[in-house]
Amino acid sequence: MLRTLIGAVALISLAWLIATTPLLPLGLTLTALTGVFLLVRWPWLIWLSIGALLPVTSGIKFGAASLTDLALAAAIALWFMDGVRRHTLRLRGSWVVTMLLIYITSLYLSLLNAVNLGEAAAEVVKWIEFALVCLIVRTMISAKQARWLVAALLLGAIGQGILGLYQFIYRIGPDWFIILGRFMRASGSFGQPNPYGGYLGLSLPVAVSLALWAWHSLLDQGGNRRNRLLWALFYTGATVLTAGGLLASWSRGGWLGAVVGVGLVIVLRSRKAAIVSGVVLLGLLCALLLGSFRPDMIPAPLADRVSDLPAYFGLTDVINQPVTDENFAVVERVAHWVAAVRMWESAPWLGVGPGNYATVYPDVRLLRWREPLGHAHNIYLNVLGEGGLVGLSAFLLLWSVITMWAWRRWRWAVQQGAGWHAALAVGVLGVIGHLSIHNFFDNLFVQGTYLHVALWLAVLSINSVPLNLHSSAESVQT
Repeated sequence: MLRTLIGAVALISLAWLIATTPLLPLGLTLTALTGVFLLVRWPWLIWLSIGALLPVTSGIKFGAASLTDLALAAAIALWFMDGVRRHTLRLRGSWVVTMLLIYITSLYLSLLNAVNLGEAAAEVVKWIEFALVCLIVRTMISAKQARWLVAALLLGAIGQGILGLYQFIYRIGPDWFIILGRFMRASGSFGQPNPYGGYLGLSLPVAVSLALWAWHSLLDQGGNRRNRLLWALFYTGATVLTAGGLLASWSRGGWLGAVVGVGLVIVLRSRKAAIVSGVVLLGLLCALLLGSFRPDMIPAPLADRVSDLPAYFGLTDVINQPVTDENFAVVERVAHWVAAVRMWESAPWLGVGPGNYATVYPDVRLLRWREPLGHAHNIYLNVLGEGGLVGLSAFLLLWSVITMWAWRRWRWAVQQGAGWHAALAVGVLGVIGHLSIHNFFDNLFVQGTYLHVALWLAVLSINSVPLNLHSSAESVQT
């Protein structure tokens, strides 16, 4: 009787709402109610929306928090409520999470030297969110559902790739992004080409790896060929559009990271591929270096982008050179590297405090470079300046363990004959490779991109066991 009464009241309320509410607000309200119903019924769906919309929601701010932060808080609340309802409220640790906690501890120690506690707290919260994603996603999403989370992450990259190509072709952006006289550097919803290129570069290796696996699976195996073909086309489309957007970003760091990330994917596919890829990669690197010193040896547009690479590696005295339009970006970046080193020299063990680079910058800057860029445009120097030797050691240890863990996940998947999981693991190794290289020229842990990386690690950990660094690969079981 009570359920019937509640149902009748709900239907009457819905009818009244439809009759009295204008069309647009009504549509938005019904859409929101439908979304709430779906998330209450299937809480894991929230991670798909977070993964696909991450580049957009991270740029929408409500005070100090972004829409992504609010979505993450909602995901944690759904995990808690669903776990209480099902009596399955538990978390499983791993070596990755342990290393994250060690790095977070080093950030807390650096707080002792922080001048701007607000910026320091924001940096600490960022890495706490990273750890929470790694902990919670694996408890909310099953192995079958993991494929849809991967698809959502790639769908976000597809959307950004299309947006970037549109900006590139139709010259949508500020005048200083114009290149080749008739195109515009793509920046997507990030507003800057370098983080945009970094985001796409952190999706491209997975897209390439899964595309190679999908076509191989389609040609060599039976089963539902239509379903396999659709997935192969999706992964291939993601590869093409992501690569196109990355190229349109005109980001040198993104290009170099992509060479390493995609190169790792191809090398790990097979021994023959490793040999061929090694030769091709060596030839490409030689061409880049040759073009750096002899621009006349490669096409002019590419020569302009690689001619100043030697400066990044200390092969030219860039700081003491006159500043011109051609070398401005390089000199500016190297000047900020010098500022990070000076910060470390002022506080060698614990640094100047997490997130405090811009705050301390006026005290250590070079004379001609007044404006801080927000970070050192080199994650390793940035961590060294903000966290000192303790912070940098914890940071390097964290990513060393993550690399070993991803490698072992790949070896386990190969031994179990889990082709899709093996392809995903290879792709994630490529993501780590891109991150390691691109972060030499930038700081990619901005505007939600750190959660993008965390989601790749989380989806790789689904249906896995805690990492045992000392056990043999044969002993790893699900």
